[in-house]
Amino acid sequence: MSSIIIRVKDEAQNLRKLFPLLKNQTDQSFEIVIVNDNSTDGSEKVVFDFFPKNRVKIVNIPKGKFAYPYACNLGAKNASGEFLVYISAHSYPISKSWLSDGLKNFDNPKVAGVFAYPLSGPRGTRAEKILDITNKLRFKWRTYKKPRLGLMGNTNAIYRKDLWEEHKFDEGLIESEDSEWAYHILKNSYYIVHDPRFAVFHSHHLSFVGLIGRKIDWIREERKTLRKSEKTFLGAIFRF
Repeated sequence: MSSIIIRVKDEAQNLRKLFPLLKNQTDQSFEIVIVNDNSTDGSEKVVFDFFPKNRVKIVNIPKGKFAYPYACNLGAKNASGEFLVYISAHSYPISKSWLSDGLKNFDNPKVAGVFAYPLSGPRGTRAEKILDITNKLRFKWRTYKKPRLGLMGNTNAIYRKDLWEEHKFDEGLIESEDSEWAYHILKNSYYIVHDPRFAVFHSHHLSFVGLIGRKIDWIREERKTLRKSEKTFLGAIFRF
């Protein structure tokens, strides 16, 4: 069984789009863990319009305590599944076999995590759609055995829970907790898989300038995170 963990903060409208896609997945052996950050629009209740109570857990974040690593750990701590499946509340699986396709990668016992770079989808901007094309050409199915920038991403990612138990998300970080986890796990001889079949539609509606600015900020934060993990790791973070 897997646990689909969703962090929510006033996401009721988006969740009403997401849950039907999860309900129609070919693999239904999952529970849903809602990590609720003090929503005021009833976000945490929407799930019950689509799934029975025995498949749902609601976990509430204390007011003022939200942080990405903390929220991810809180969801994992309350999950019963063998696999932790993170998806953001405004991300949408690209197919009915999205979950089963992602989980198939764990047939290899050396695989610790699976992710896919998101696609902007039908509502993406022109700039985002161009980026989608380049990403499809550049990022195929691939197994990573050495650390680099951009591995994992809790917009859509799967983790083995037993390995999360050994190394939880670093709550000393503001963000990039997913990349730090990937770095640690790869240093311990496990693998990370990028599987395009596990992609989601996820858009921030950014222009070309917005995409460039976001990329620069992201690279800066990733470098900072990986340097904190190991200060001598300057060469490896650029290895492709």
